[in-house]
Amino acid sequence: MLHRRLLLFALLLFAMVPPRLYAPLVWRPGEGWTDESTGAGLSASSSRDQLALGKKLFDAKDYTHALQAFAVLVRRWPYSFFAPEAQFRMAECLEKGGDFLKADKAYDKMIQKYPASSFFEQALERKLAIGNLYLAGEPQRLLGFPFGPSMKIAVEIYESIIRAAPYGRLAPIAEFQLGLARTNEKNYSQAIAAFSRILDKYPTSELAADAQYQIGYTWYVSALATAYDQNSGEKATEAFEDYIVRYPLGDKVAAAREHLTLLKKRATLGSFNIAAFYEKAKNYKAAFIYYSDVIRQNPESEQGRIAEQKVKLLRPMVEKDLGLPSAGTAHAGSPAGVSSLPEQPASPGGGTGASGP
Repeated sequence: MLHRRLLLFALLLFAMVPPRLYAPLVWRPGEGWTDESTGAGLSASSSRDQLALGKKLFDAKDYTHALQAFAVLVRRWPYSFFAPEAQFRMAECLEKGGDFLKADKAYDKMIQKYPASSFFEQALERKLAIGNLYLAGEPQRLLGFPFGPSMKIAVEIYESIIRAAPYGRLAPIAEFQLGLARTNEKNYSQAIAAFSRILDKYPTSELAADAQYQIGYTWYVSALATAYDQNSGEKATEAFEDYIVRYPLGDKVAAAREHLTLLKKRATLGSFNIAAFYEKAKNYKAAFIYYSDVIRQNPESEQGRIAEQKVKLLRPMVEKDLGLPSAGTAHAGSPAGVSSLPEQPASPGGGTGASGP
């Protein structure tokens, strides 16, 4: 009795399913079972005619039926001369319909199945355009509704372009965009790796100068992501200086100089704050070293002038503590005044301190 009731319930459910959801299945040798519900009434007698039919629907902006017509061609004549274009047009239909993720996968399929096709380069171009959409903020979507960030998708698309044609025309562009996407993810090490690959693999690319600048800018952003990271700041300074030397006529030289000025101020302030911390903790040797570093970095700054006075006050205590003879009238920030001092201590909090005097 129970089995009969279950069977009756299953039959009722089956009867409630709309007929249009039934998928007529057809078996073909070499293909297996295929769903013939798509493309019904959209079949032609040859691959050429099938492509023409799909194009006619595409030109009429009937992307849904055009997609089905192109799918019939790819399924029935997968090795025909017109199959690569049909696969490319399928991706175009999906892109026109706003389903960018499926469009990207369809372009991938064209690239993988037909690498010798004349549509190979066009497919890469369209993938790059889709990646740029996600880089610009196009969200992930579920049933048409946005539901999450998209930088990961942009990263995956750019990486797939590079894998498909690592030395192609679009590879350095994809690397550069990949670096920007990684920067947006705050994955600074991977961003710098992407920009560096442009300099290593494509040194003659038009993007080489911008890549060098972006290396500096990414380190710069990393340095300022917290209060101030001295190590990142030093690497940013080095990269910006390299950019100015290598590309003196570059359009970002002025911006690089502005960033260098700010980095110098932040480095000076960082060393000054560390010196003040050690002075308050009565670690006069460490305070002396960091105040001396402030003088070396930026003697004309407000912190530099204060540091010079601090060094004069701390020198007798440091020399007495170390058992050193008096330095006499040596300049407060000169190497002679600090040459016998110990190596620079680590900065408070375990971070990397400024360079020792």
